[in-house]
Amino acid sequence: MNSSDRVKQHFDKDAVRFDAIYDASKPPHQRLIDRFFRGVVVERFRLVCNLAPSRGDWSVLDVGCGSGRYGLALTREGASRALGVDFSPRMIDLAQKAAIRLGLQDRCRFEVAEFLEHPVEGPFDLVLAMGYFDYLREPLPHLQKMVGLTRGLLVASFPKRWEWRVPSRRLRFLIGSGFVRFYSRSDVQRLVAGAGIPAERASIVSYDRDWILISRVGGQG
Repeated sequence: MNSSDRVKQHFDKDAVRFDAIYDASKPPHQRLIDRFFRGVVVERFRLVCNLAPSRGDWSVLDVGCGSGRYGLALTREGASRALGVDFSPRMIDLAQKAAIRLGLQDRCRFEVAEFLEHPVEGPFDLVLAMGYFDYLREPLPHLQKMVGLTRGLLVASFPKRWEWRVPSRRLRFLIGSGFVRFYSRSDVQRLVAGAGIPAERASIVSYDRDWILISRVGGQG
C-alpha cells in the first residue's frame, strides 16, 4: 500500500470523527481537544463563508471536500451549484447523505475521485482546496488545474513548515506510513508563480497553522 492509499484509508477510517470537528454538539473534552489542535479547521470554514459571493448566480468547486461541509453551507448561502470531489468513499457517503437530509441534493453533487484524473467541467466562481495540499507529493499540477477551472476566486490552504504542531503531526503520519507536506511562504509563492497566477492577484495570508492563498485568478472584480 503506497502513502496515498494510506492517507485515503486514514480519512475513510476517521471520517465521522473528522466531520465532528465542525459540530458544536459534542462532549466538552472533545470540544477542548478540537479547539486546541484543530481549531483552524473551523476558522478556515468561517473565512471561506465570509469570502463567498453574496449575490448573483455563482458556483463552487471544493477539491478534497471531505464530508461536504463547505459545499452544503455555501449552497445554503446562495450558491446555485456545488461540486465536491474527494478520494475517500466514506467522506463522500457522509456528504451525499447530508445533502439529502438538507434537501440540497439537486444543487450539491459529491463524487469519489482523484482530482487530477477526474474530468471536472468548469469554470466555477469559487474554487476551494482547504486541507488538501497537505497530502500531495507534487502540488503544482493540482494548483494549475484549479486555476484553469476558476473564473472568480481561488482559496487554498497550505500547512506551515515552521509551526509548533508540525512535529507531532509529522510523527503521526510517519507512524501510519502516510505522507504529509509542509510549506514555507516562499514555497507557496513559487507554486503561485508556477501556476501562472500574477503576483498582484495573489494574497498569501498567515492564518494560525496555515498559509491561506486568496487569489482572484479569473479576471473578475
